[in-house]
Parts: sequence; C-alpha cells; structure tokens
Amino acid sequence: MPVKMDKYKFNSDNLEFEEDRKGFLWWIKKGFRYLFFSLLLAACYYIAISLLFSTEQERRLRRENRAMAREYKLLEEKLDVLDNTISNLRVKDRDIYRLVFNSEPPAFSLSGSGGFDIGGIENLDNDRLVAGSAQTLSALLDEAEEADKSIASIYESTGYLGVDLAHIPTIVPLKGFLVSQSGASLGRKVNPFYKTVVMHDGMDLVASVGTEVVATANGRVSLTRRSSRESGNSVEIDHGNGYKTVYSHLGDVLVRNGMVVERGETIARVGNSGMSFAPHLHYKVVLRGKEVDPLNYFFASLSMEQYKEMLLISSNTGQSLD
Repeated sequence: MPVKMDKYKFNSDNLEFEEDRKGFLWWIKKGFRYLFFSLLLAACYYIAISLLFSTEQERRLRRENRAMAREYKLLEEKLDVLDNTISNLRVKDRDIYRLVFNSEPPAFSLSGSGGFDIGGIENLDNDRLVAGSAQTLSALLDEAEEADKSIASIYESTGYLGVDLAHIPTIVPLKGFLVSQSGASLGRKVNPFYKTVVMHDGMDLVASVGTEVVATANGRVSLTRRSSRESGNSVEIDHGNGYKTVYSHLGDVLVRNGMVVERGETIARVGNSGMSFAPHLHYKVVLRGKEVDPLNYFFASLSMEQYKEMLLISSNTGQSLD
C-alpha cells in the first residue's frame, strides 16, 4: 500500500518519519491567505475593468466635466474683459471729474461685503457658486446705489445739477488745430521780453495771422477790447456756472459786447497784438475767478494720445510767447 508523504514529515533527531498533524492555527492562517489573495485578485479585476470599460453614467459625467471646464474658461475670459473695461471706465470717470470740477474725485470706500473670493471659484460646488454670486450681486447693487447718492450729493453741493454741458468749455479754440501748435501752458514760465520767470495764466496756441478763433462753449460776450498793450485785442465770454474764457493777442475781433455765441462759432482771428512775441492765441479758462489749465478742458477735441503729446509739449515749453 503506497504511503502518502504529504501527511508525514522526517524527524532528523529520531531518524524516522512522523505524522504531520496540522493544528487549528495553521488552518486559520491558510484561510486568511486564501481570502487575502482572493480580495487582491478581485481588486485587480475591478481596476482593469474600470480602466477598460466605462458605464454610461461615468461617460455622461466626463462629458459634463469637459463642458463645465470649457464654460469656466469662457467665463474667466469674459471676467478679464469686464475687469479691463471697468478699470478703463474708472480712469476715464476720474479724468472727466477732474476736468469738469477742477478737483480730485472723492474716494469711495466700497464695503466689499458678501460674496466670495473669485480666486477660489473652482473649489465651489454649484449651490455655493449660485449663492455666492447672488450675494455678490446684491452687495454690488447696494454699493452702486451708495455711489449714485454720493454723486447726486456732489452735483447738488457744487451747483452742477441740471447744468447744460454745452456751457462748459471743452474744445480747442482754433480751427484746424494741430498738436504741434501747442505752446507754453499754465504755470511759471520765462517771459520772452523780460527774460524773468513769471506766472503764465493761460495757454499759448501757435497759429498764423488770420487763423479763425472759435468759442469753446455757449455763452455771452462779456468784454471786447482793442489795445496795442498787454494782452492786445481780446474777447471775454461768460459761459455761466462760474466759467469764463479769455482770448488774447487777436487780430480781427468779430463779436461785440452782449452778443450770444455758441460753441464752435468764429469770434475772432489770430493776430500779434499787444505784448506778443509772435503770432499766437493766448487762451485762458477761468473757473469762479481762478485761472485753471486750459489743456484739461480739451477732452472733446483730443484723443488720449493727442492729449498726452500736447501735455508733453506744453509742460516742456519753458518760455511763453507773451
């Protein structure tokens, strides 16, 4: 009868075979090994199937994720465009405020309450995104309402409520003006006759004799003068709301005292009268009795590039022509 060797083991001490008896612990360990390798094999099968095969729900979720990623990119681009537009509008708004009111615009302190940090938008789920957007929109509407009230109070306190902008001098007073005709602006300049530094109360616009001079806003002629001294032949126009403009060193004067003129209407021609070093127009803007820089009131005639070039020329011209 054959002997089954797998149930016996050789004892080297006694030099004989003994029956190999398996204990309960050995069977427990063997069962755990089978269970572990079975689970490991099942996990490998699951991973392989998941990588090679997708359920309809998974495919749908992947499509939705790709669509949301594209939509997020489009929203990000639109947000950048809106940010740039708002920044440009903010700059233009402050420039216009300075030009019209001759003062620095007030600094609004926006609360910034509510909403969420746009930088962490990708970490928000749909519910939080909608709630945060609604909260941010509500906060912005409140801030816009406060800004409207502040602007209305500014208009009311400064007396500009209901003012016709046609009565504010906003164009260059020469027909066919070129930026290269810019001369010395408001400020301390060298007088061409006395060679001393004096306060120049307007802006020189170089032009040939006979060039048409136009009114820069609607108003009434408050003074005309013909003289061979100081500012020479000159015209003063009262535009109301505290604004006056003065046109000096003229040749022909084409208006009379009390005459009503409109913006762009020809009122005189360039000359070289009075204490003038060369033919030019000395143009002055007066706001509530104080001379202000006329260059800041040319925004209706100049582009931003022209304004910058004109500012560079006039600020670097150290000598006036009168």
